[in-house]
Amino acid sequence: MADYVYIENYSKYGVMGISRRVFETIAQTATNRVKGATVSSNKSRIFTLHKPIQAILRSNGLVDIRIDVAIKSGVNVSEVCLKIQEEVANSLMAMTEMVPFNINIKVASIQ
Repeated sequence: MADYVYIENYSKYGVMGISRRVFETIAQTATNRVKGATVSSNKSRIFTLHKPIQAILRSNGLVDIRIDVAIKSGVNVSEVCLKIQEEVANSLMAMTEMVPFNINIKVASIQ
């Protein structure tokens, strides 16, 4: 698993690398902007190895984003998940420009 996605044609002076943490931060802020959903978290444990947002960088340049969300009760789950995917996709395209990605949403809880 790679640590950076390298954009080769960014400039003639070298390559630009985008870290996995950048993709996770962009996905978290975009998910929290969607009304009716938040990034899920485990508050009951002292420490945990579970990460609610994972960015997996493939060797072919593809980025897989996996997001665990908590949905508010009374809202349409499929519409909220679709809005999350659209918001995260728009944010990633605006901030990273040429990186292809997959966005997978898992509903972890209903609040």
